[in-house]
Amino acid sequence: IVRLGSCSDTTWQWADFSSALKVNQSLKCLDLTASEFLDAGVKLLCLTLRHPKCVLQKLSLENCQLTEACCKELSSALIVNQRLTHLCLAKNDLGDGGVKTLCEGLSYPECQLQTLVLSHCNINRHGCKYISKLLQGDSSLTSLDLGFNPIATGLCFLYEALKKPNCNLKCLGLWGCPITPFSCQHLASALVSSRSLETLDLGQDAWGQSGIVVLLKALKQNHGSLKMLRLKMDKSTVEIQRLLKDGRRTIPDS
Repeated sequence: IVRLGSCSDTTWQWADFSSALKVNQSLKCLDLTASEFLDAGVKLLCLTLRHPKCVLQKLSLENCQLTEACCKELSSALIVNQRLTHLCLAKNDLGDGGVKTLCEGLSYPECQLQTLVLSHCNINRHGCKYISKLLQGDSSLTSLDLGFNPIATGLCFLYEALKKPNCNLKCLGLWGCPITPFSCQHLASALVSSRSLETLDLGQDAWGQSGIVVLLKALKQNHGSLKMLRLKMDKSTVEIQRLLKDGRRTIPDS
């Protein structure tokens, strides 16, 4: 494991670093969080990811000042590199356009990525639509973090994907996403239908007591595979306490 957080090297220095990655065939995890990598640096790194001698399995580019412009290179690298299984792109302004490009690469059967972190990436409704289409295909993706994105009504697209029998997603993070009471019904329906989802993180989401009741009632009749649910509750009623007890009996032990 190598962590090079908060680096501000030049493009030429990143080129030297990328070349070194081709030589070192023991490095499996690389953390470049908060480095001034920029889009130009990512292009150099992607050349390395495409190299047959690159053995990286886990890569973090969190808060590296990346934009939509680098996503085409990343998408192409994900198709070629069949060793990389974990990619963190959190806190980069990728937007819906960047997500669309990434999803195009992730949809290829050659791509073996399992975990994708896209929290704080300025993803909106359209981005969710692209992700939903990906999840309904034969994607290898099993863990997705979309925390703190203004996805709003785009959540409905994600919920529809969870209902599909060919959706392989096991872990979904929606921490800090703006969720309306209306979307609670859609999520409840998805929880009842999903056969793959095991972990759902809804922490810091303002559901309100009515929304929580809707979700807990869904868990009561859930015959799926959900094992862990994270919720935020400011207050608790007698009904909520009763439903929580029923939910614990309903959700299977991990």
